[in-house]
Amino acid sequence: MRKTSQKIIAVVVTLLLQSSFSLALFGQSTSSYEVLFDGKSLEKWCPKNAPNSAIKGWKIEDGTLYMDGKGGGDIITKEKYSDFELVFEFNLTANANSGIKYFVDTIYNEKTGKMMVNGPEYQIIDDYNYEGVKDNPNGTTSTGAAYLFYPPKNKELKPHGSWNQGKIIAKGKKVSHYLNGKKLVSYTRGNKDFLKKKSENKFKDDENYGELKEGHILITDHGDKVFFRNIKIKRL
Repeated sequence: MRKTSQKIIAVVVTLLLQSSFSLALFGQSTSSYEVLFDGKSLEKWCPKNAPNSAIKGWKIEDGTLYMDGKGGGDIITKEKYSDFELVFEFNLTANANSGIKYFVDTIYNEKTGKMMVNGPEYQIIDDYNYEGVKDNPNGTTSTGAAYLFYPPKNKELKPHGSWNQGKIIAKGKKVSHYLNGKKLVSYTRGNKDFLKKKSENKFKDDENYGELKEGHILITDHGDKVFFRNIKIKRL
């Protein structure tokens, strides 16, 4: 009886090890994600500029989230994140522009003296039709770019009307953007190259832009219809 029990335990352990190996092989982790949008509720989100108010303008339909019209404003997660892996799916409409920002919090503009809620952005835009982008579909304002900082490489964006899979991994100061399983961008927040690029773009006067230790996740409202689904995050 004891030998039988030992054999059963050995088989179970072997199966568990094989399962873990398979998950690692395909780039999946056994640790769970926190679902930020489950297709039914926005309970984990709030308006960027009025965190205690109800969300307006954003609509949930058939398990997707999108901006219905104009004036809803950006929405952010109620919680902040530091090291994380964020995954999401998006489906563009023609000429649409949106984006997902991270390490978002209140920062100070040294030139104007104004405070704002902002952070680095994973650009999401119709590369094929959007004016100013379609002629340079792999520039720093195209899909997958670290907006105005680093252009995407090896990109395969599916056209509007199709679902794309995005991913952002942030560990320490290192950030990587992915699209449909391929790494597009990898950069280091706050290093010499990052600060040089910052000095040359519109964020040059924004103190600590992209350098915060932690921050919210934000979905932008540019008045265009972009569908999102399966948004989830894992703390690393």
